Parts: sequence; C-alpha cells; structure tokens
Amino acid sequence: MESPPTSFNHILAMPYPSRGHINPMLSFCKILTSQKPNKILITEEWLTIIGADPKPESIRFTTIPNVIPPEREKAANFPGLYEAVMTKMEAPFE
Repeated sequence: MESPPTSFNHILAMPYPSRGHINPMLSFCKILTSQKPNKILITEEWLTIIGADPKPESIRFTTIPNVIPPEREKAANFPGLYEAVMTKMEAPFE
C-alpha cells in the first residue's frame, strides 16, 4: 500500500551564512525539490542580497533575523563571525 503524497518533502536547508555557501545549497535544494517543493532557511540579509535573482519555484525561502555581523564585516573578523554563527543563530533557527 502506498502512502498518500505530501505537498512538501519537509526538508529544511540552512547554508552557512557566508559567501560561497548559498549557491551550492540552492543547487542541492533544486535537486532535492525536483519532485516536490522545499524550504531553504537563510538570514534576512541574504534574502535581500539574492532578492532580485530568479529563484526556483519549487523552493520557498524563509528567514531568521540578522544576528550575525553584516556581510561587509565578516571577512575582517572571521573569529567573531564563527562565534556568532555557533551561538547567536541557535535560538532563531530552533
């Protein structure tokens, strides 16, 4: 007996919030969502950065607040970025 189809795969993807991570995660999500829609979780800052780019219809974006340093400051203080990702992002992610 087959299970009834669901409307979502119920997979939540969260790329590391830094340059060079979101495009590979989007590509991976496109593969995962080739059959059914999916969600990808990103920071509010990243949604504004990719806002004008075309997005796959099978992926819904949802955001968490910007609790990490802005993109323009990340390279100057990588240890601070890493600490913020590991501590400040936990509560909004949950």
